[in-house]
Amino acid sequence: CLVTIEIDLSELTMFGRDMERSGVDIVKGVRPVVAKGALNVKNGMRADMAGSGHFGQVAGSITYETRDGAGWAEAEVGPVTAGRTVGDLAHIAYFGGSPAGGGTVRDPQAVLDEEAPRLEKALIDLLGGDL
Repeated sequence: CLVTIEIDLSELTMFGRDMERSGVDIVKGVRPVVAKGALNVKNGMRADMAGSGHFGQVAGSITYETRDGAGWAEAEVGPVTAGRTVGDLAHIAYFGGSPAGGGTVRDPQAVLDEEAPRLEKALIDLLGGDL
């Protein structure tokens, strides 16, 4: 017994073509969303560091950088440590040193975890507008 199934994919094909055409616009829209998320994470990390009685001076070394290409966007947030003595103290502030001390500033992952829902919502809103 042979069963034949016919499926009309014309609407799915049209949807794919629409998405292909809007893909460039979506990627352009993702870049500012990623940059805003990185700025928010940087500001949160700076606020946490500035609130430390021992490591407040490290706050100014926390920066962010964004990069993007065809079909992708990313950001890196954290203290500048290459050749900047103040930024070199950040790992002690976050994780402590070999002798007891440090580890008094909230882990940066917590700031990222707080920002993640806002970033996800912004991306969903961006995609929802094009779907």
